[in-house]
Amino acid sequence: MLLFFGGSPSKICNSWSTIILLLVLLSVVVNTIHKSRHNYFSSAFILVPSKEKGYFSQFQHDSFWEKQQRRPVISTRTSTLLMESLGSVKERGEEMRLPHLSTKAMEELNKNGFVVVNDWLTDDLVQDLRQDVKDLRSKEKFQVAKIGQDSTNKLNTEIRVAETCFLGNRKLQDVPCSARSRLYDILENLRQDLSGNEILNQVDNEGNIIRGAPALDASLLELLYAYYPKGGFYRRHMDAVEGSASVLRTYSLLLYLNHEWTCADGGCLRVHLDSGKDFIPNGEEPSFLDVEPRGGTLVLFKSDCIPHEVLDTTSERMAVVGWFNRPLTTADVDSLATKDDKMRAVMLLVSLSLIAYGMASIVL
Repeated sequence: MLLFFGGSPSKICNSWSTIILLLVLLSVVVNTIHKSRHNYFSSAFILVPSKEKGYFSQFQHDSFWEKQQRRPVISTRTSTLLMESLGSVKERGEEMRLPHLSTKAMEELNKNGFVVVNDWLTDDLVQDLRQDVKDLRSKEKFQVAKIGQDSTNKLNTEIRVAETCFLGNRKLQDVPCSARSRLYDILENLRQDLSGNEILNQVDNEGNIIRGAPALDASLLELLYAYYPKGGFYRRHMDAVEGSASVLRTYSLLLYLNHEWTCADGGCLRVHLDSGKDFIPNGEEPSFLDVEPRGGTLVLFKSDCIPHEVLDTTSERMAVVGWFNRPLTTADVDSLATKDDKMRAVMLLVSLSLIAYGMASIVL
């Protein structure tokens, strides 16, 4: 540069014109560097299709901002990809939303012993679960339903005509179904809503707690598909029976999967409101409420309080049936054990005591 101006350093520095020219050149250099940095750090970060990993990111080495309006410069293809990605995220978010039982519904459950919630499941999920029932029936996963508890469970077509398929996270692993997995998530969410909820406390007229809402054991959930063929039914009964393991049942649930149900299809759930259990008391007038088994409807009721029945069907009827159970207590073990069980336990304790005494004698 010094040679360009044709002089020694001392002569150039003493020249005002040379100094001004140097300042102008310095200004140009600084401005160029500034623009280069701006363009680099404002490069658009876009998604580009890749055969192996779907999409990978790269820099678009064009100015990200327009000079005047300073708006993002995004290609049509990039815009489409971003919109599709956002749409997919939104859909996944909607899928992950789990229905909750409202405070009003819980209050009704606590006051009346039962509650009916319409459209609790989406139409799409109802349809997918219906298809799951059909697939499982075609694979012979259903069995003829019986009645009774524990060792008394037996077939009785005068009381019940239906088929059932037991469900659970560890069941039917050879026949996976995403809708069924979704159902498990929904019911676990419902269990959490109900478990130990203060709204479900039993209180007296003065508001004093008589019995707190029980915790519900996730590992003790009973769940099944119920299929009623044309002419199917289930006569009046209770879900929780003293002296059997069913005494742990706290809340019964029904989720209907019927498509475009009409009154002519029959199969309503009859909720009996009299003071009886399996039978209406002599001299008492019938009192009941019929619930239409429309797809997506949830019915919840207290297992030890509400006698109910499935009226005769004139077309096939599908539902998810389940019971939320409270934890097992030592009192339950004692009440459920038979005399033979208790005698075996006593003999076992005696035997263990004798063995322990004999081992101690040998050591000493």
